[in-house]
Amino acid sequence: MSRIDEFTKFFTDREKIEVTIARLVAESRLTRGDAERLRAELPDVLSRSENVLFNLAVHFSIGALFAFDIIPLPLGTISRCVWVIGNRAYYEIRRDARRKIHSIGVLGISAIPWLGYFAYLLPLKRVNEDAAYLFANHVTYHRSNVSLDKYLEWRRGAGLVRRIIVPARLRAASGD
Repeated sequence: MSRIDEFTKFFTDREKIEVTIARLVAESRLTRGDAERLRAELPDVLSRSENVLFNLAVHFSIGALFAFDIIPLPLGTISRCVWVIGNRAYYEIRRDARRKIHSIGVLGISAIPWLGYFAYLLPLKRVNEDAAYLFANHVTYHRSNVSLDKYLEWRRGAGLVRRIIVPARLRAASGD
């Protein structure tokens, strides 16, 4: 199984996503009502965001590939940007609607070190306002065993990430 397949399975495993939702409720990061709504919307979100989640998996695979790179070049950043540009060109030539996934916004975020791996959360937010927040927490719980909010506490660019990923009503509730 390739890294891309592993990450795609990770992003589409309903049981694991349900665990993320339960953990967000337990840590008071989501209300029970929001959690129930997310659970009800999850099948639709997963089916409507299949292409976006695949591209998110590719970006995380790029991160895994270059995680231990000793060359002092931003190979992960370059690879993410090439992926976005190449896909945008390919789908533009084919006049395929999937070209919209590979937007200028996604390209811009892809070019930012560290933050770029999360670039495809931007089109995911267009599928469902809460989806980007859910999947960002899904990743941080898996990789660091903390919520997105805890993960961002001391990181540069945290404010930008919150504005892009966290739904406005949740930012307002937390005082951001």
